[in-house]
Amino acid sequence: MNLEIARPEDSWELKQFFKNFTMGELIELKIDRPDDFFIPYDIQSDSHVTYVLRDPTDKSIQGVATFVIRNVWLNQKIQTIAIARDLRILPTRAAIVSWGQYFMPVLDEIKKAYNVDQFFSVLNMKEAKVLNTFIRPRHQKRPWPRYQLFRRFNLVSVHGVLPFTKNPLPHMRIRKVDPSLHEDLLYYIVNKKREKELSPIYDKSSAEEFIDRWKGLSLNDFYVALDSENRIVGCVAPWSSAAIQEFIPHHYNQVAHNFRQFLKFGKWLGWTRTLTKPASRLKTEASLNFRYLTCFLSDNEDIFEALLWRVFQEVHSHEFLVYLQMKPDLYTRPPRGWISAKLPYGLYCLLPPGQEAPDFLHPSNEALCDWEAFHV
Repeated sequence: MNLEIARPEDSWELKQFFKNFTMGELIELKIDRPDDFFIPYDIQSDSHVTYVLRDPTDKSIQGVATFVIRNVWLNQKIQTIAIARDLRILPTRAAIVSWGQYFMPVLDEIKKAYNVDQFFSVLNMKEAKVLNTFIRPRHQKRPWPRYQLFRRFNLVSVHGVLPFTKNPLPHMRIRKVDPSLHEDLLYYIVNKKREKELSPIYDKSSAEEFIDRWKGLSLNDFYVALDSENRIVGCVAPWSSAAIQEFIPHHYNQVAHNFRQFLKFGKWLGWTRTLTKPASRLKTEASLNFRYLTCFLSDNEDIFEALLWRVFQEVHSHEFLVYLQMKPDLYTRPPRGWISAKLPYGLYCLLPPGQEAPDFLHPSNEALCDWEAFHV
């Protein structure tokens, strides 16, 4: 097998290869990128590299892996990290063995080329095969990085609200941002995010750059909560990825199927928003309808829920909401009375064999971590 770096003209071929894979245990999803294959990585950083494993005989793609390089706030200073994501390898012995041989040299190459300080990756804690492949201890014939757990988090989907559930702050002033609030909003985002590990936002310019990267998102799309003195005490920006990345359900297992049926019943009562029927039932492919809640920040859990109420009422009636909840962050737990589901994930630091664990992995470091749901 030959390993090469993908070029922009490889986009269509990569999209077709990528869409052949299903992901998830509860819901088998296919990911379709209707526009350019590389746009999701552009949202994270200008610096990213995609490696393609090809069969030397027919030049067909056998595997793909992408590394996104970005500067973040980590361990009380700005560091360069590389995020390993979207690994897809054909389930053949030749492809799997070849990627195993290339993995460590690829990490060494990226570390030298981009002066990378640390490597990170996100793994679904429900996918036993993935955990067995990367996490379980084993004797290797070749070097393999150690996966050290840094943080756990949940990907939360909010589908509705039960009757008699009340907004804790019904009179909270929540409004869309206008130009007069841009400076205050940027100041609030910087103050909230720079407290967290792995935050790409640590000053005003990095905050502006972060928001400009999101296709179809601007400061005017934010909702802000204001206190009695017109100070911002919470913000959120609902954003749809449908134009650049769609999630197409192909099969629901029994648990997910029962939840989908409950949501259908709840919709009839006016409580919930449903999940898309699987492609096996529709005989065609239809994507999930939802919006990410980006930059979801608040001063307390009541303001968090008040913002959730407002956004849930403002988005289309067929769209549910998705956001990321770090395990130690009590403010962002799904509020009582809301109908939601969650998937557990782990954020891992990749350490080369023989390297000691850095200080930020010590259990005494309890600082919250910054990660967006779209980047999972």
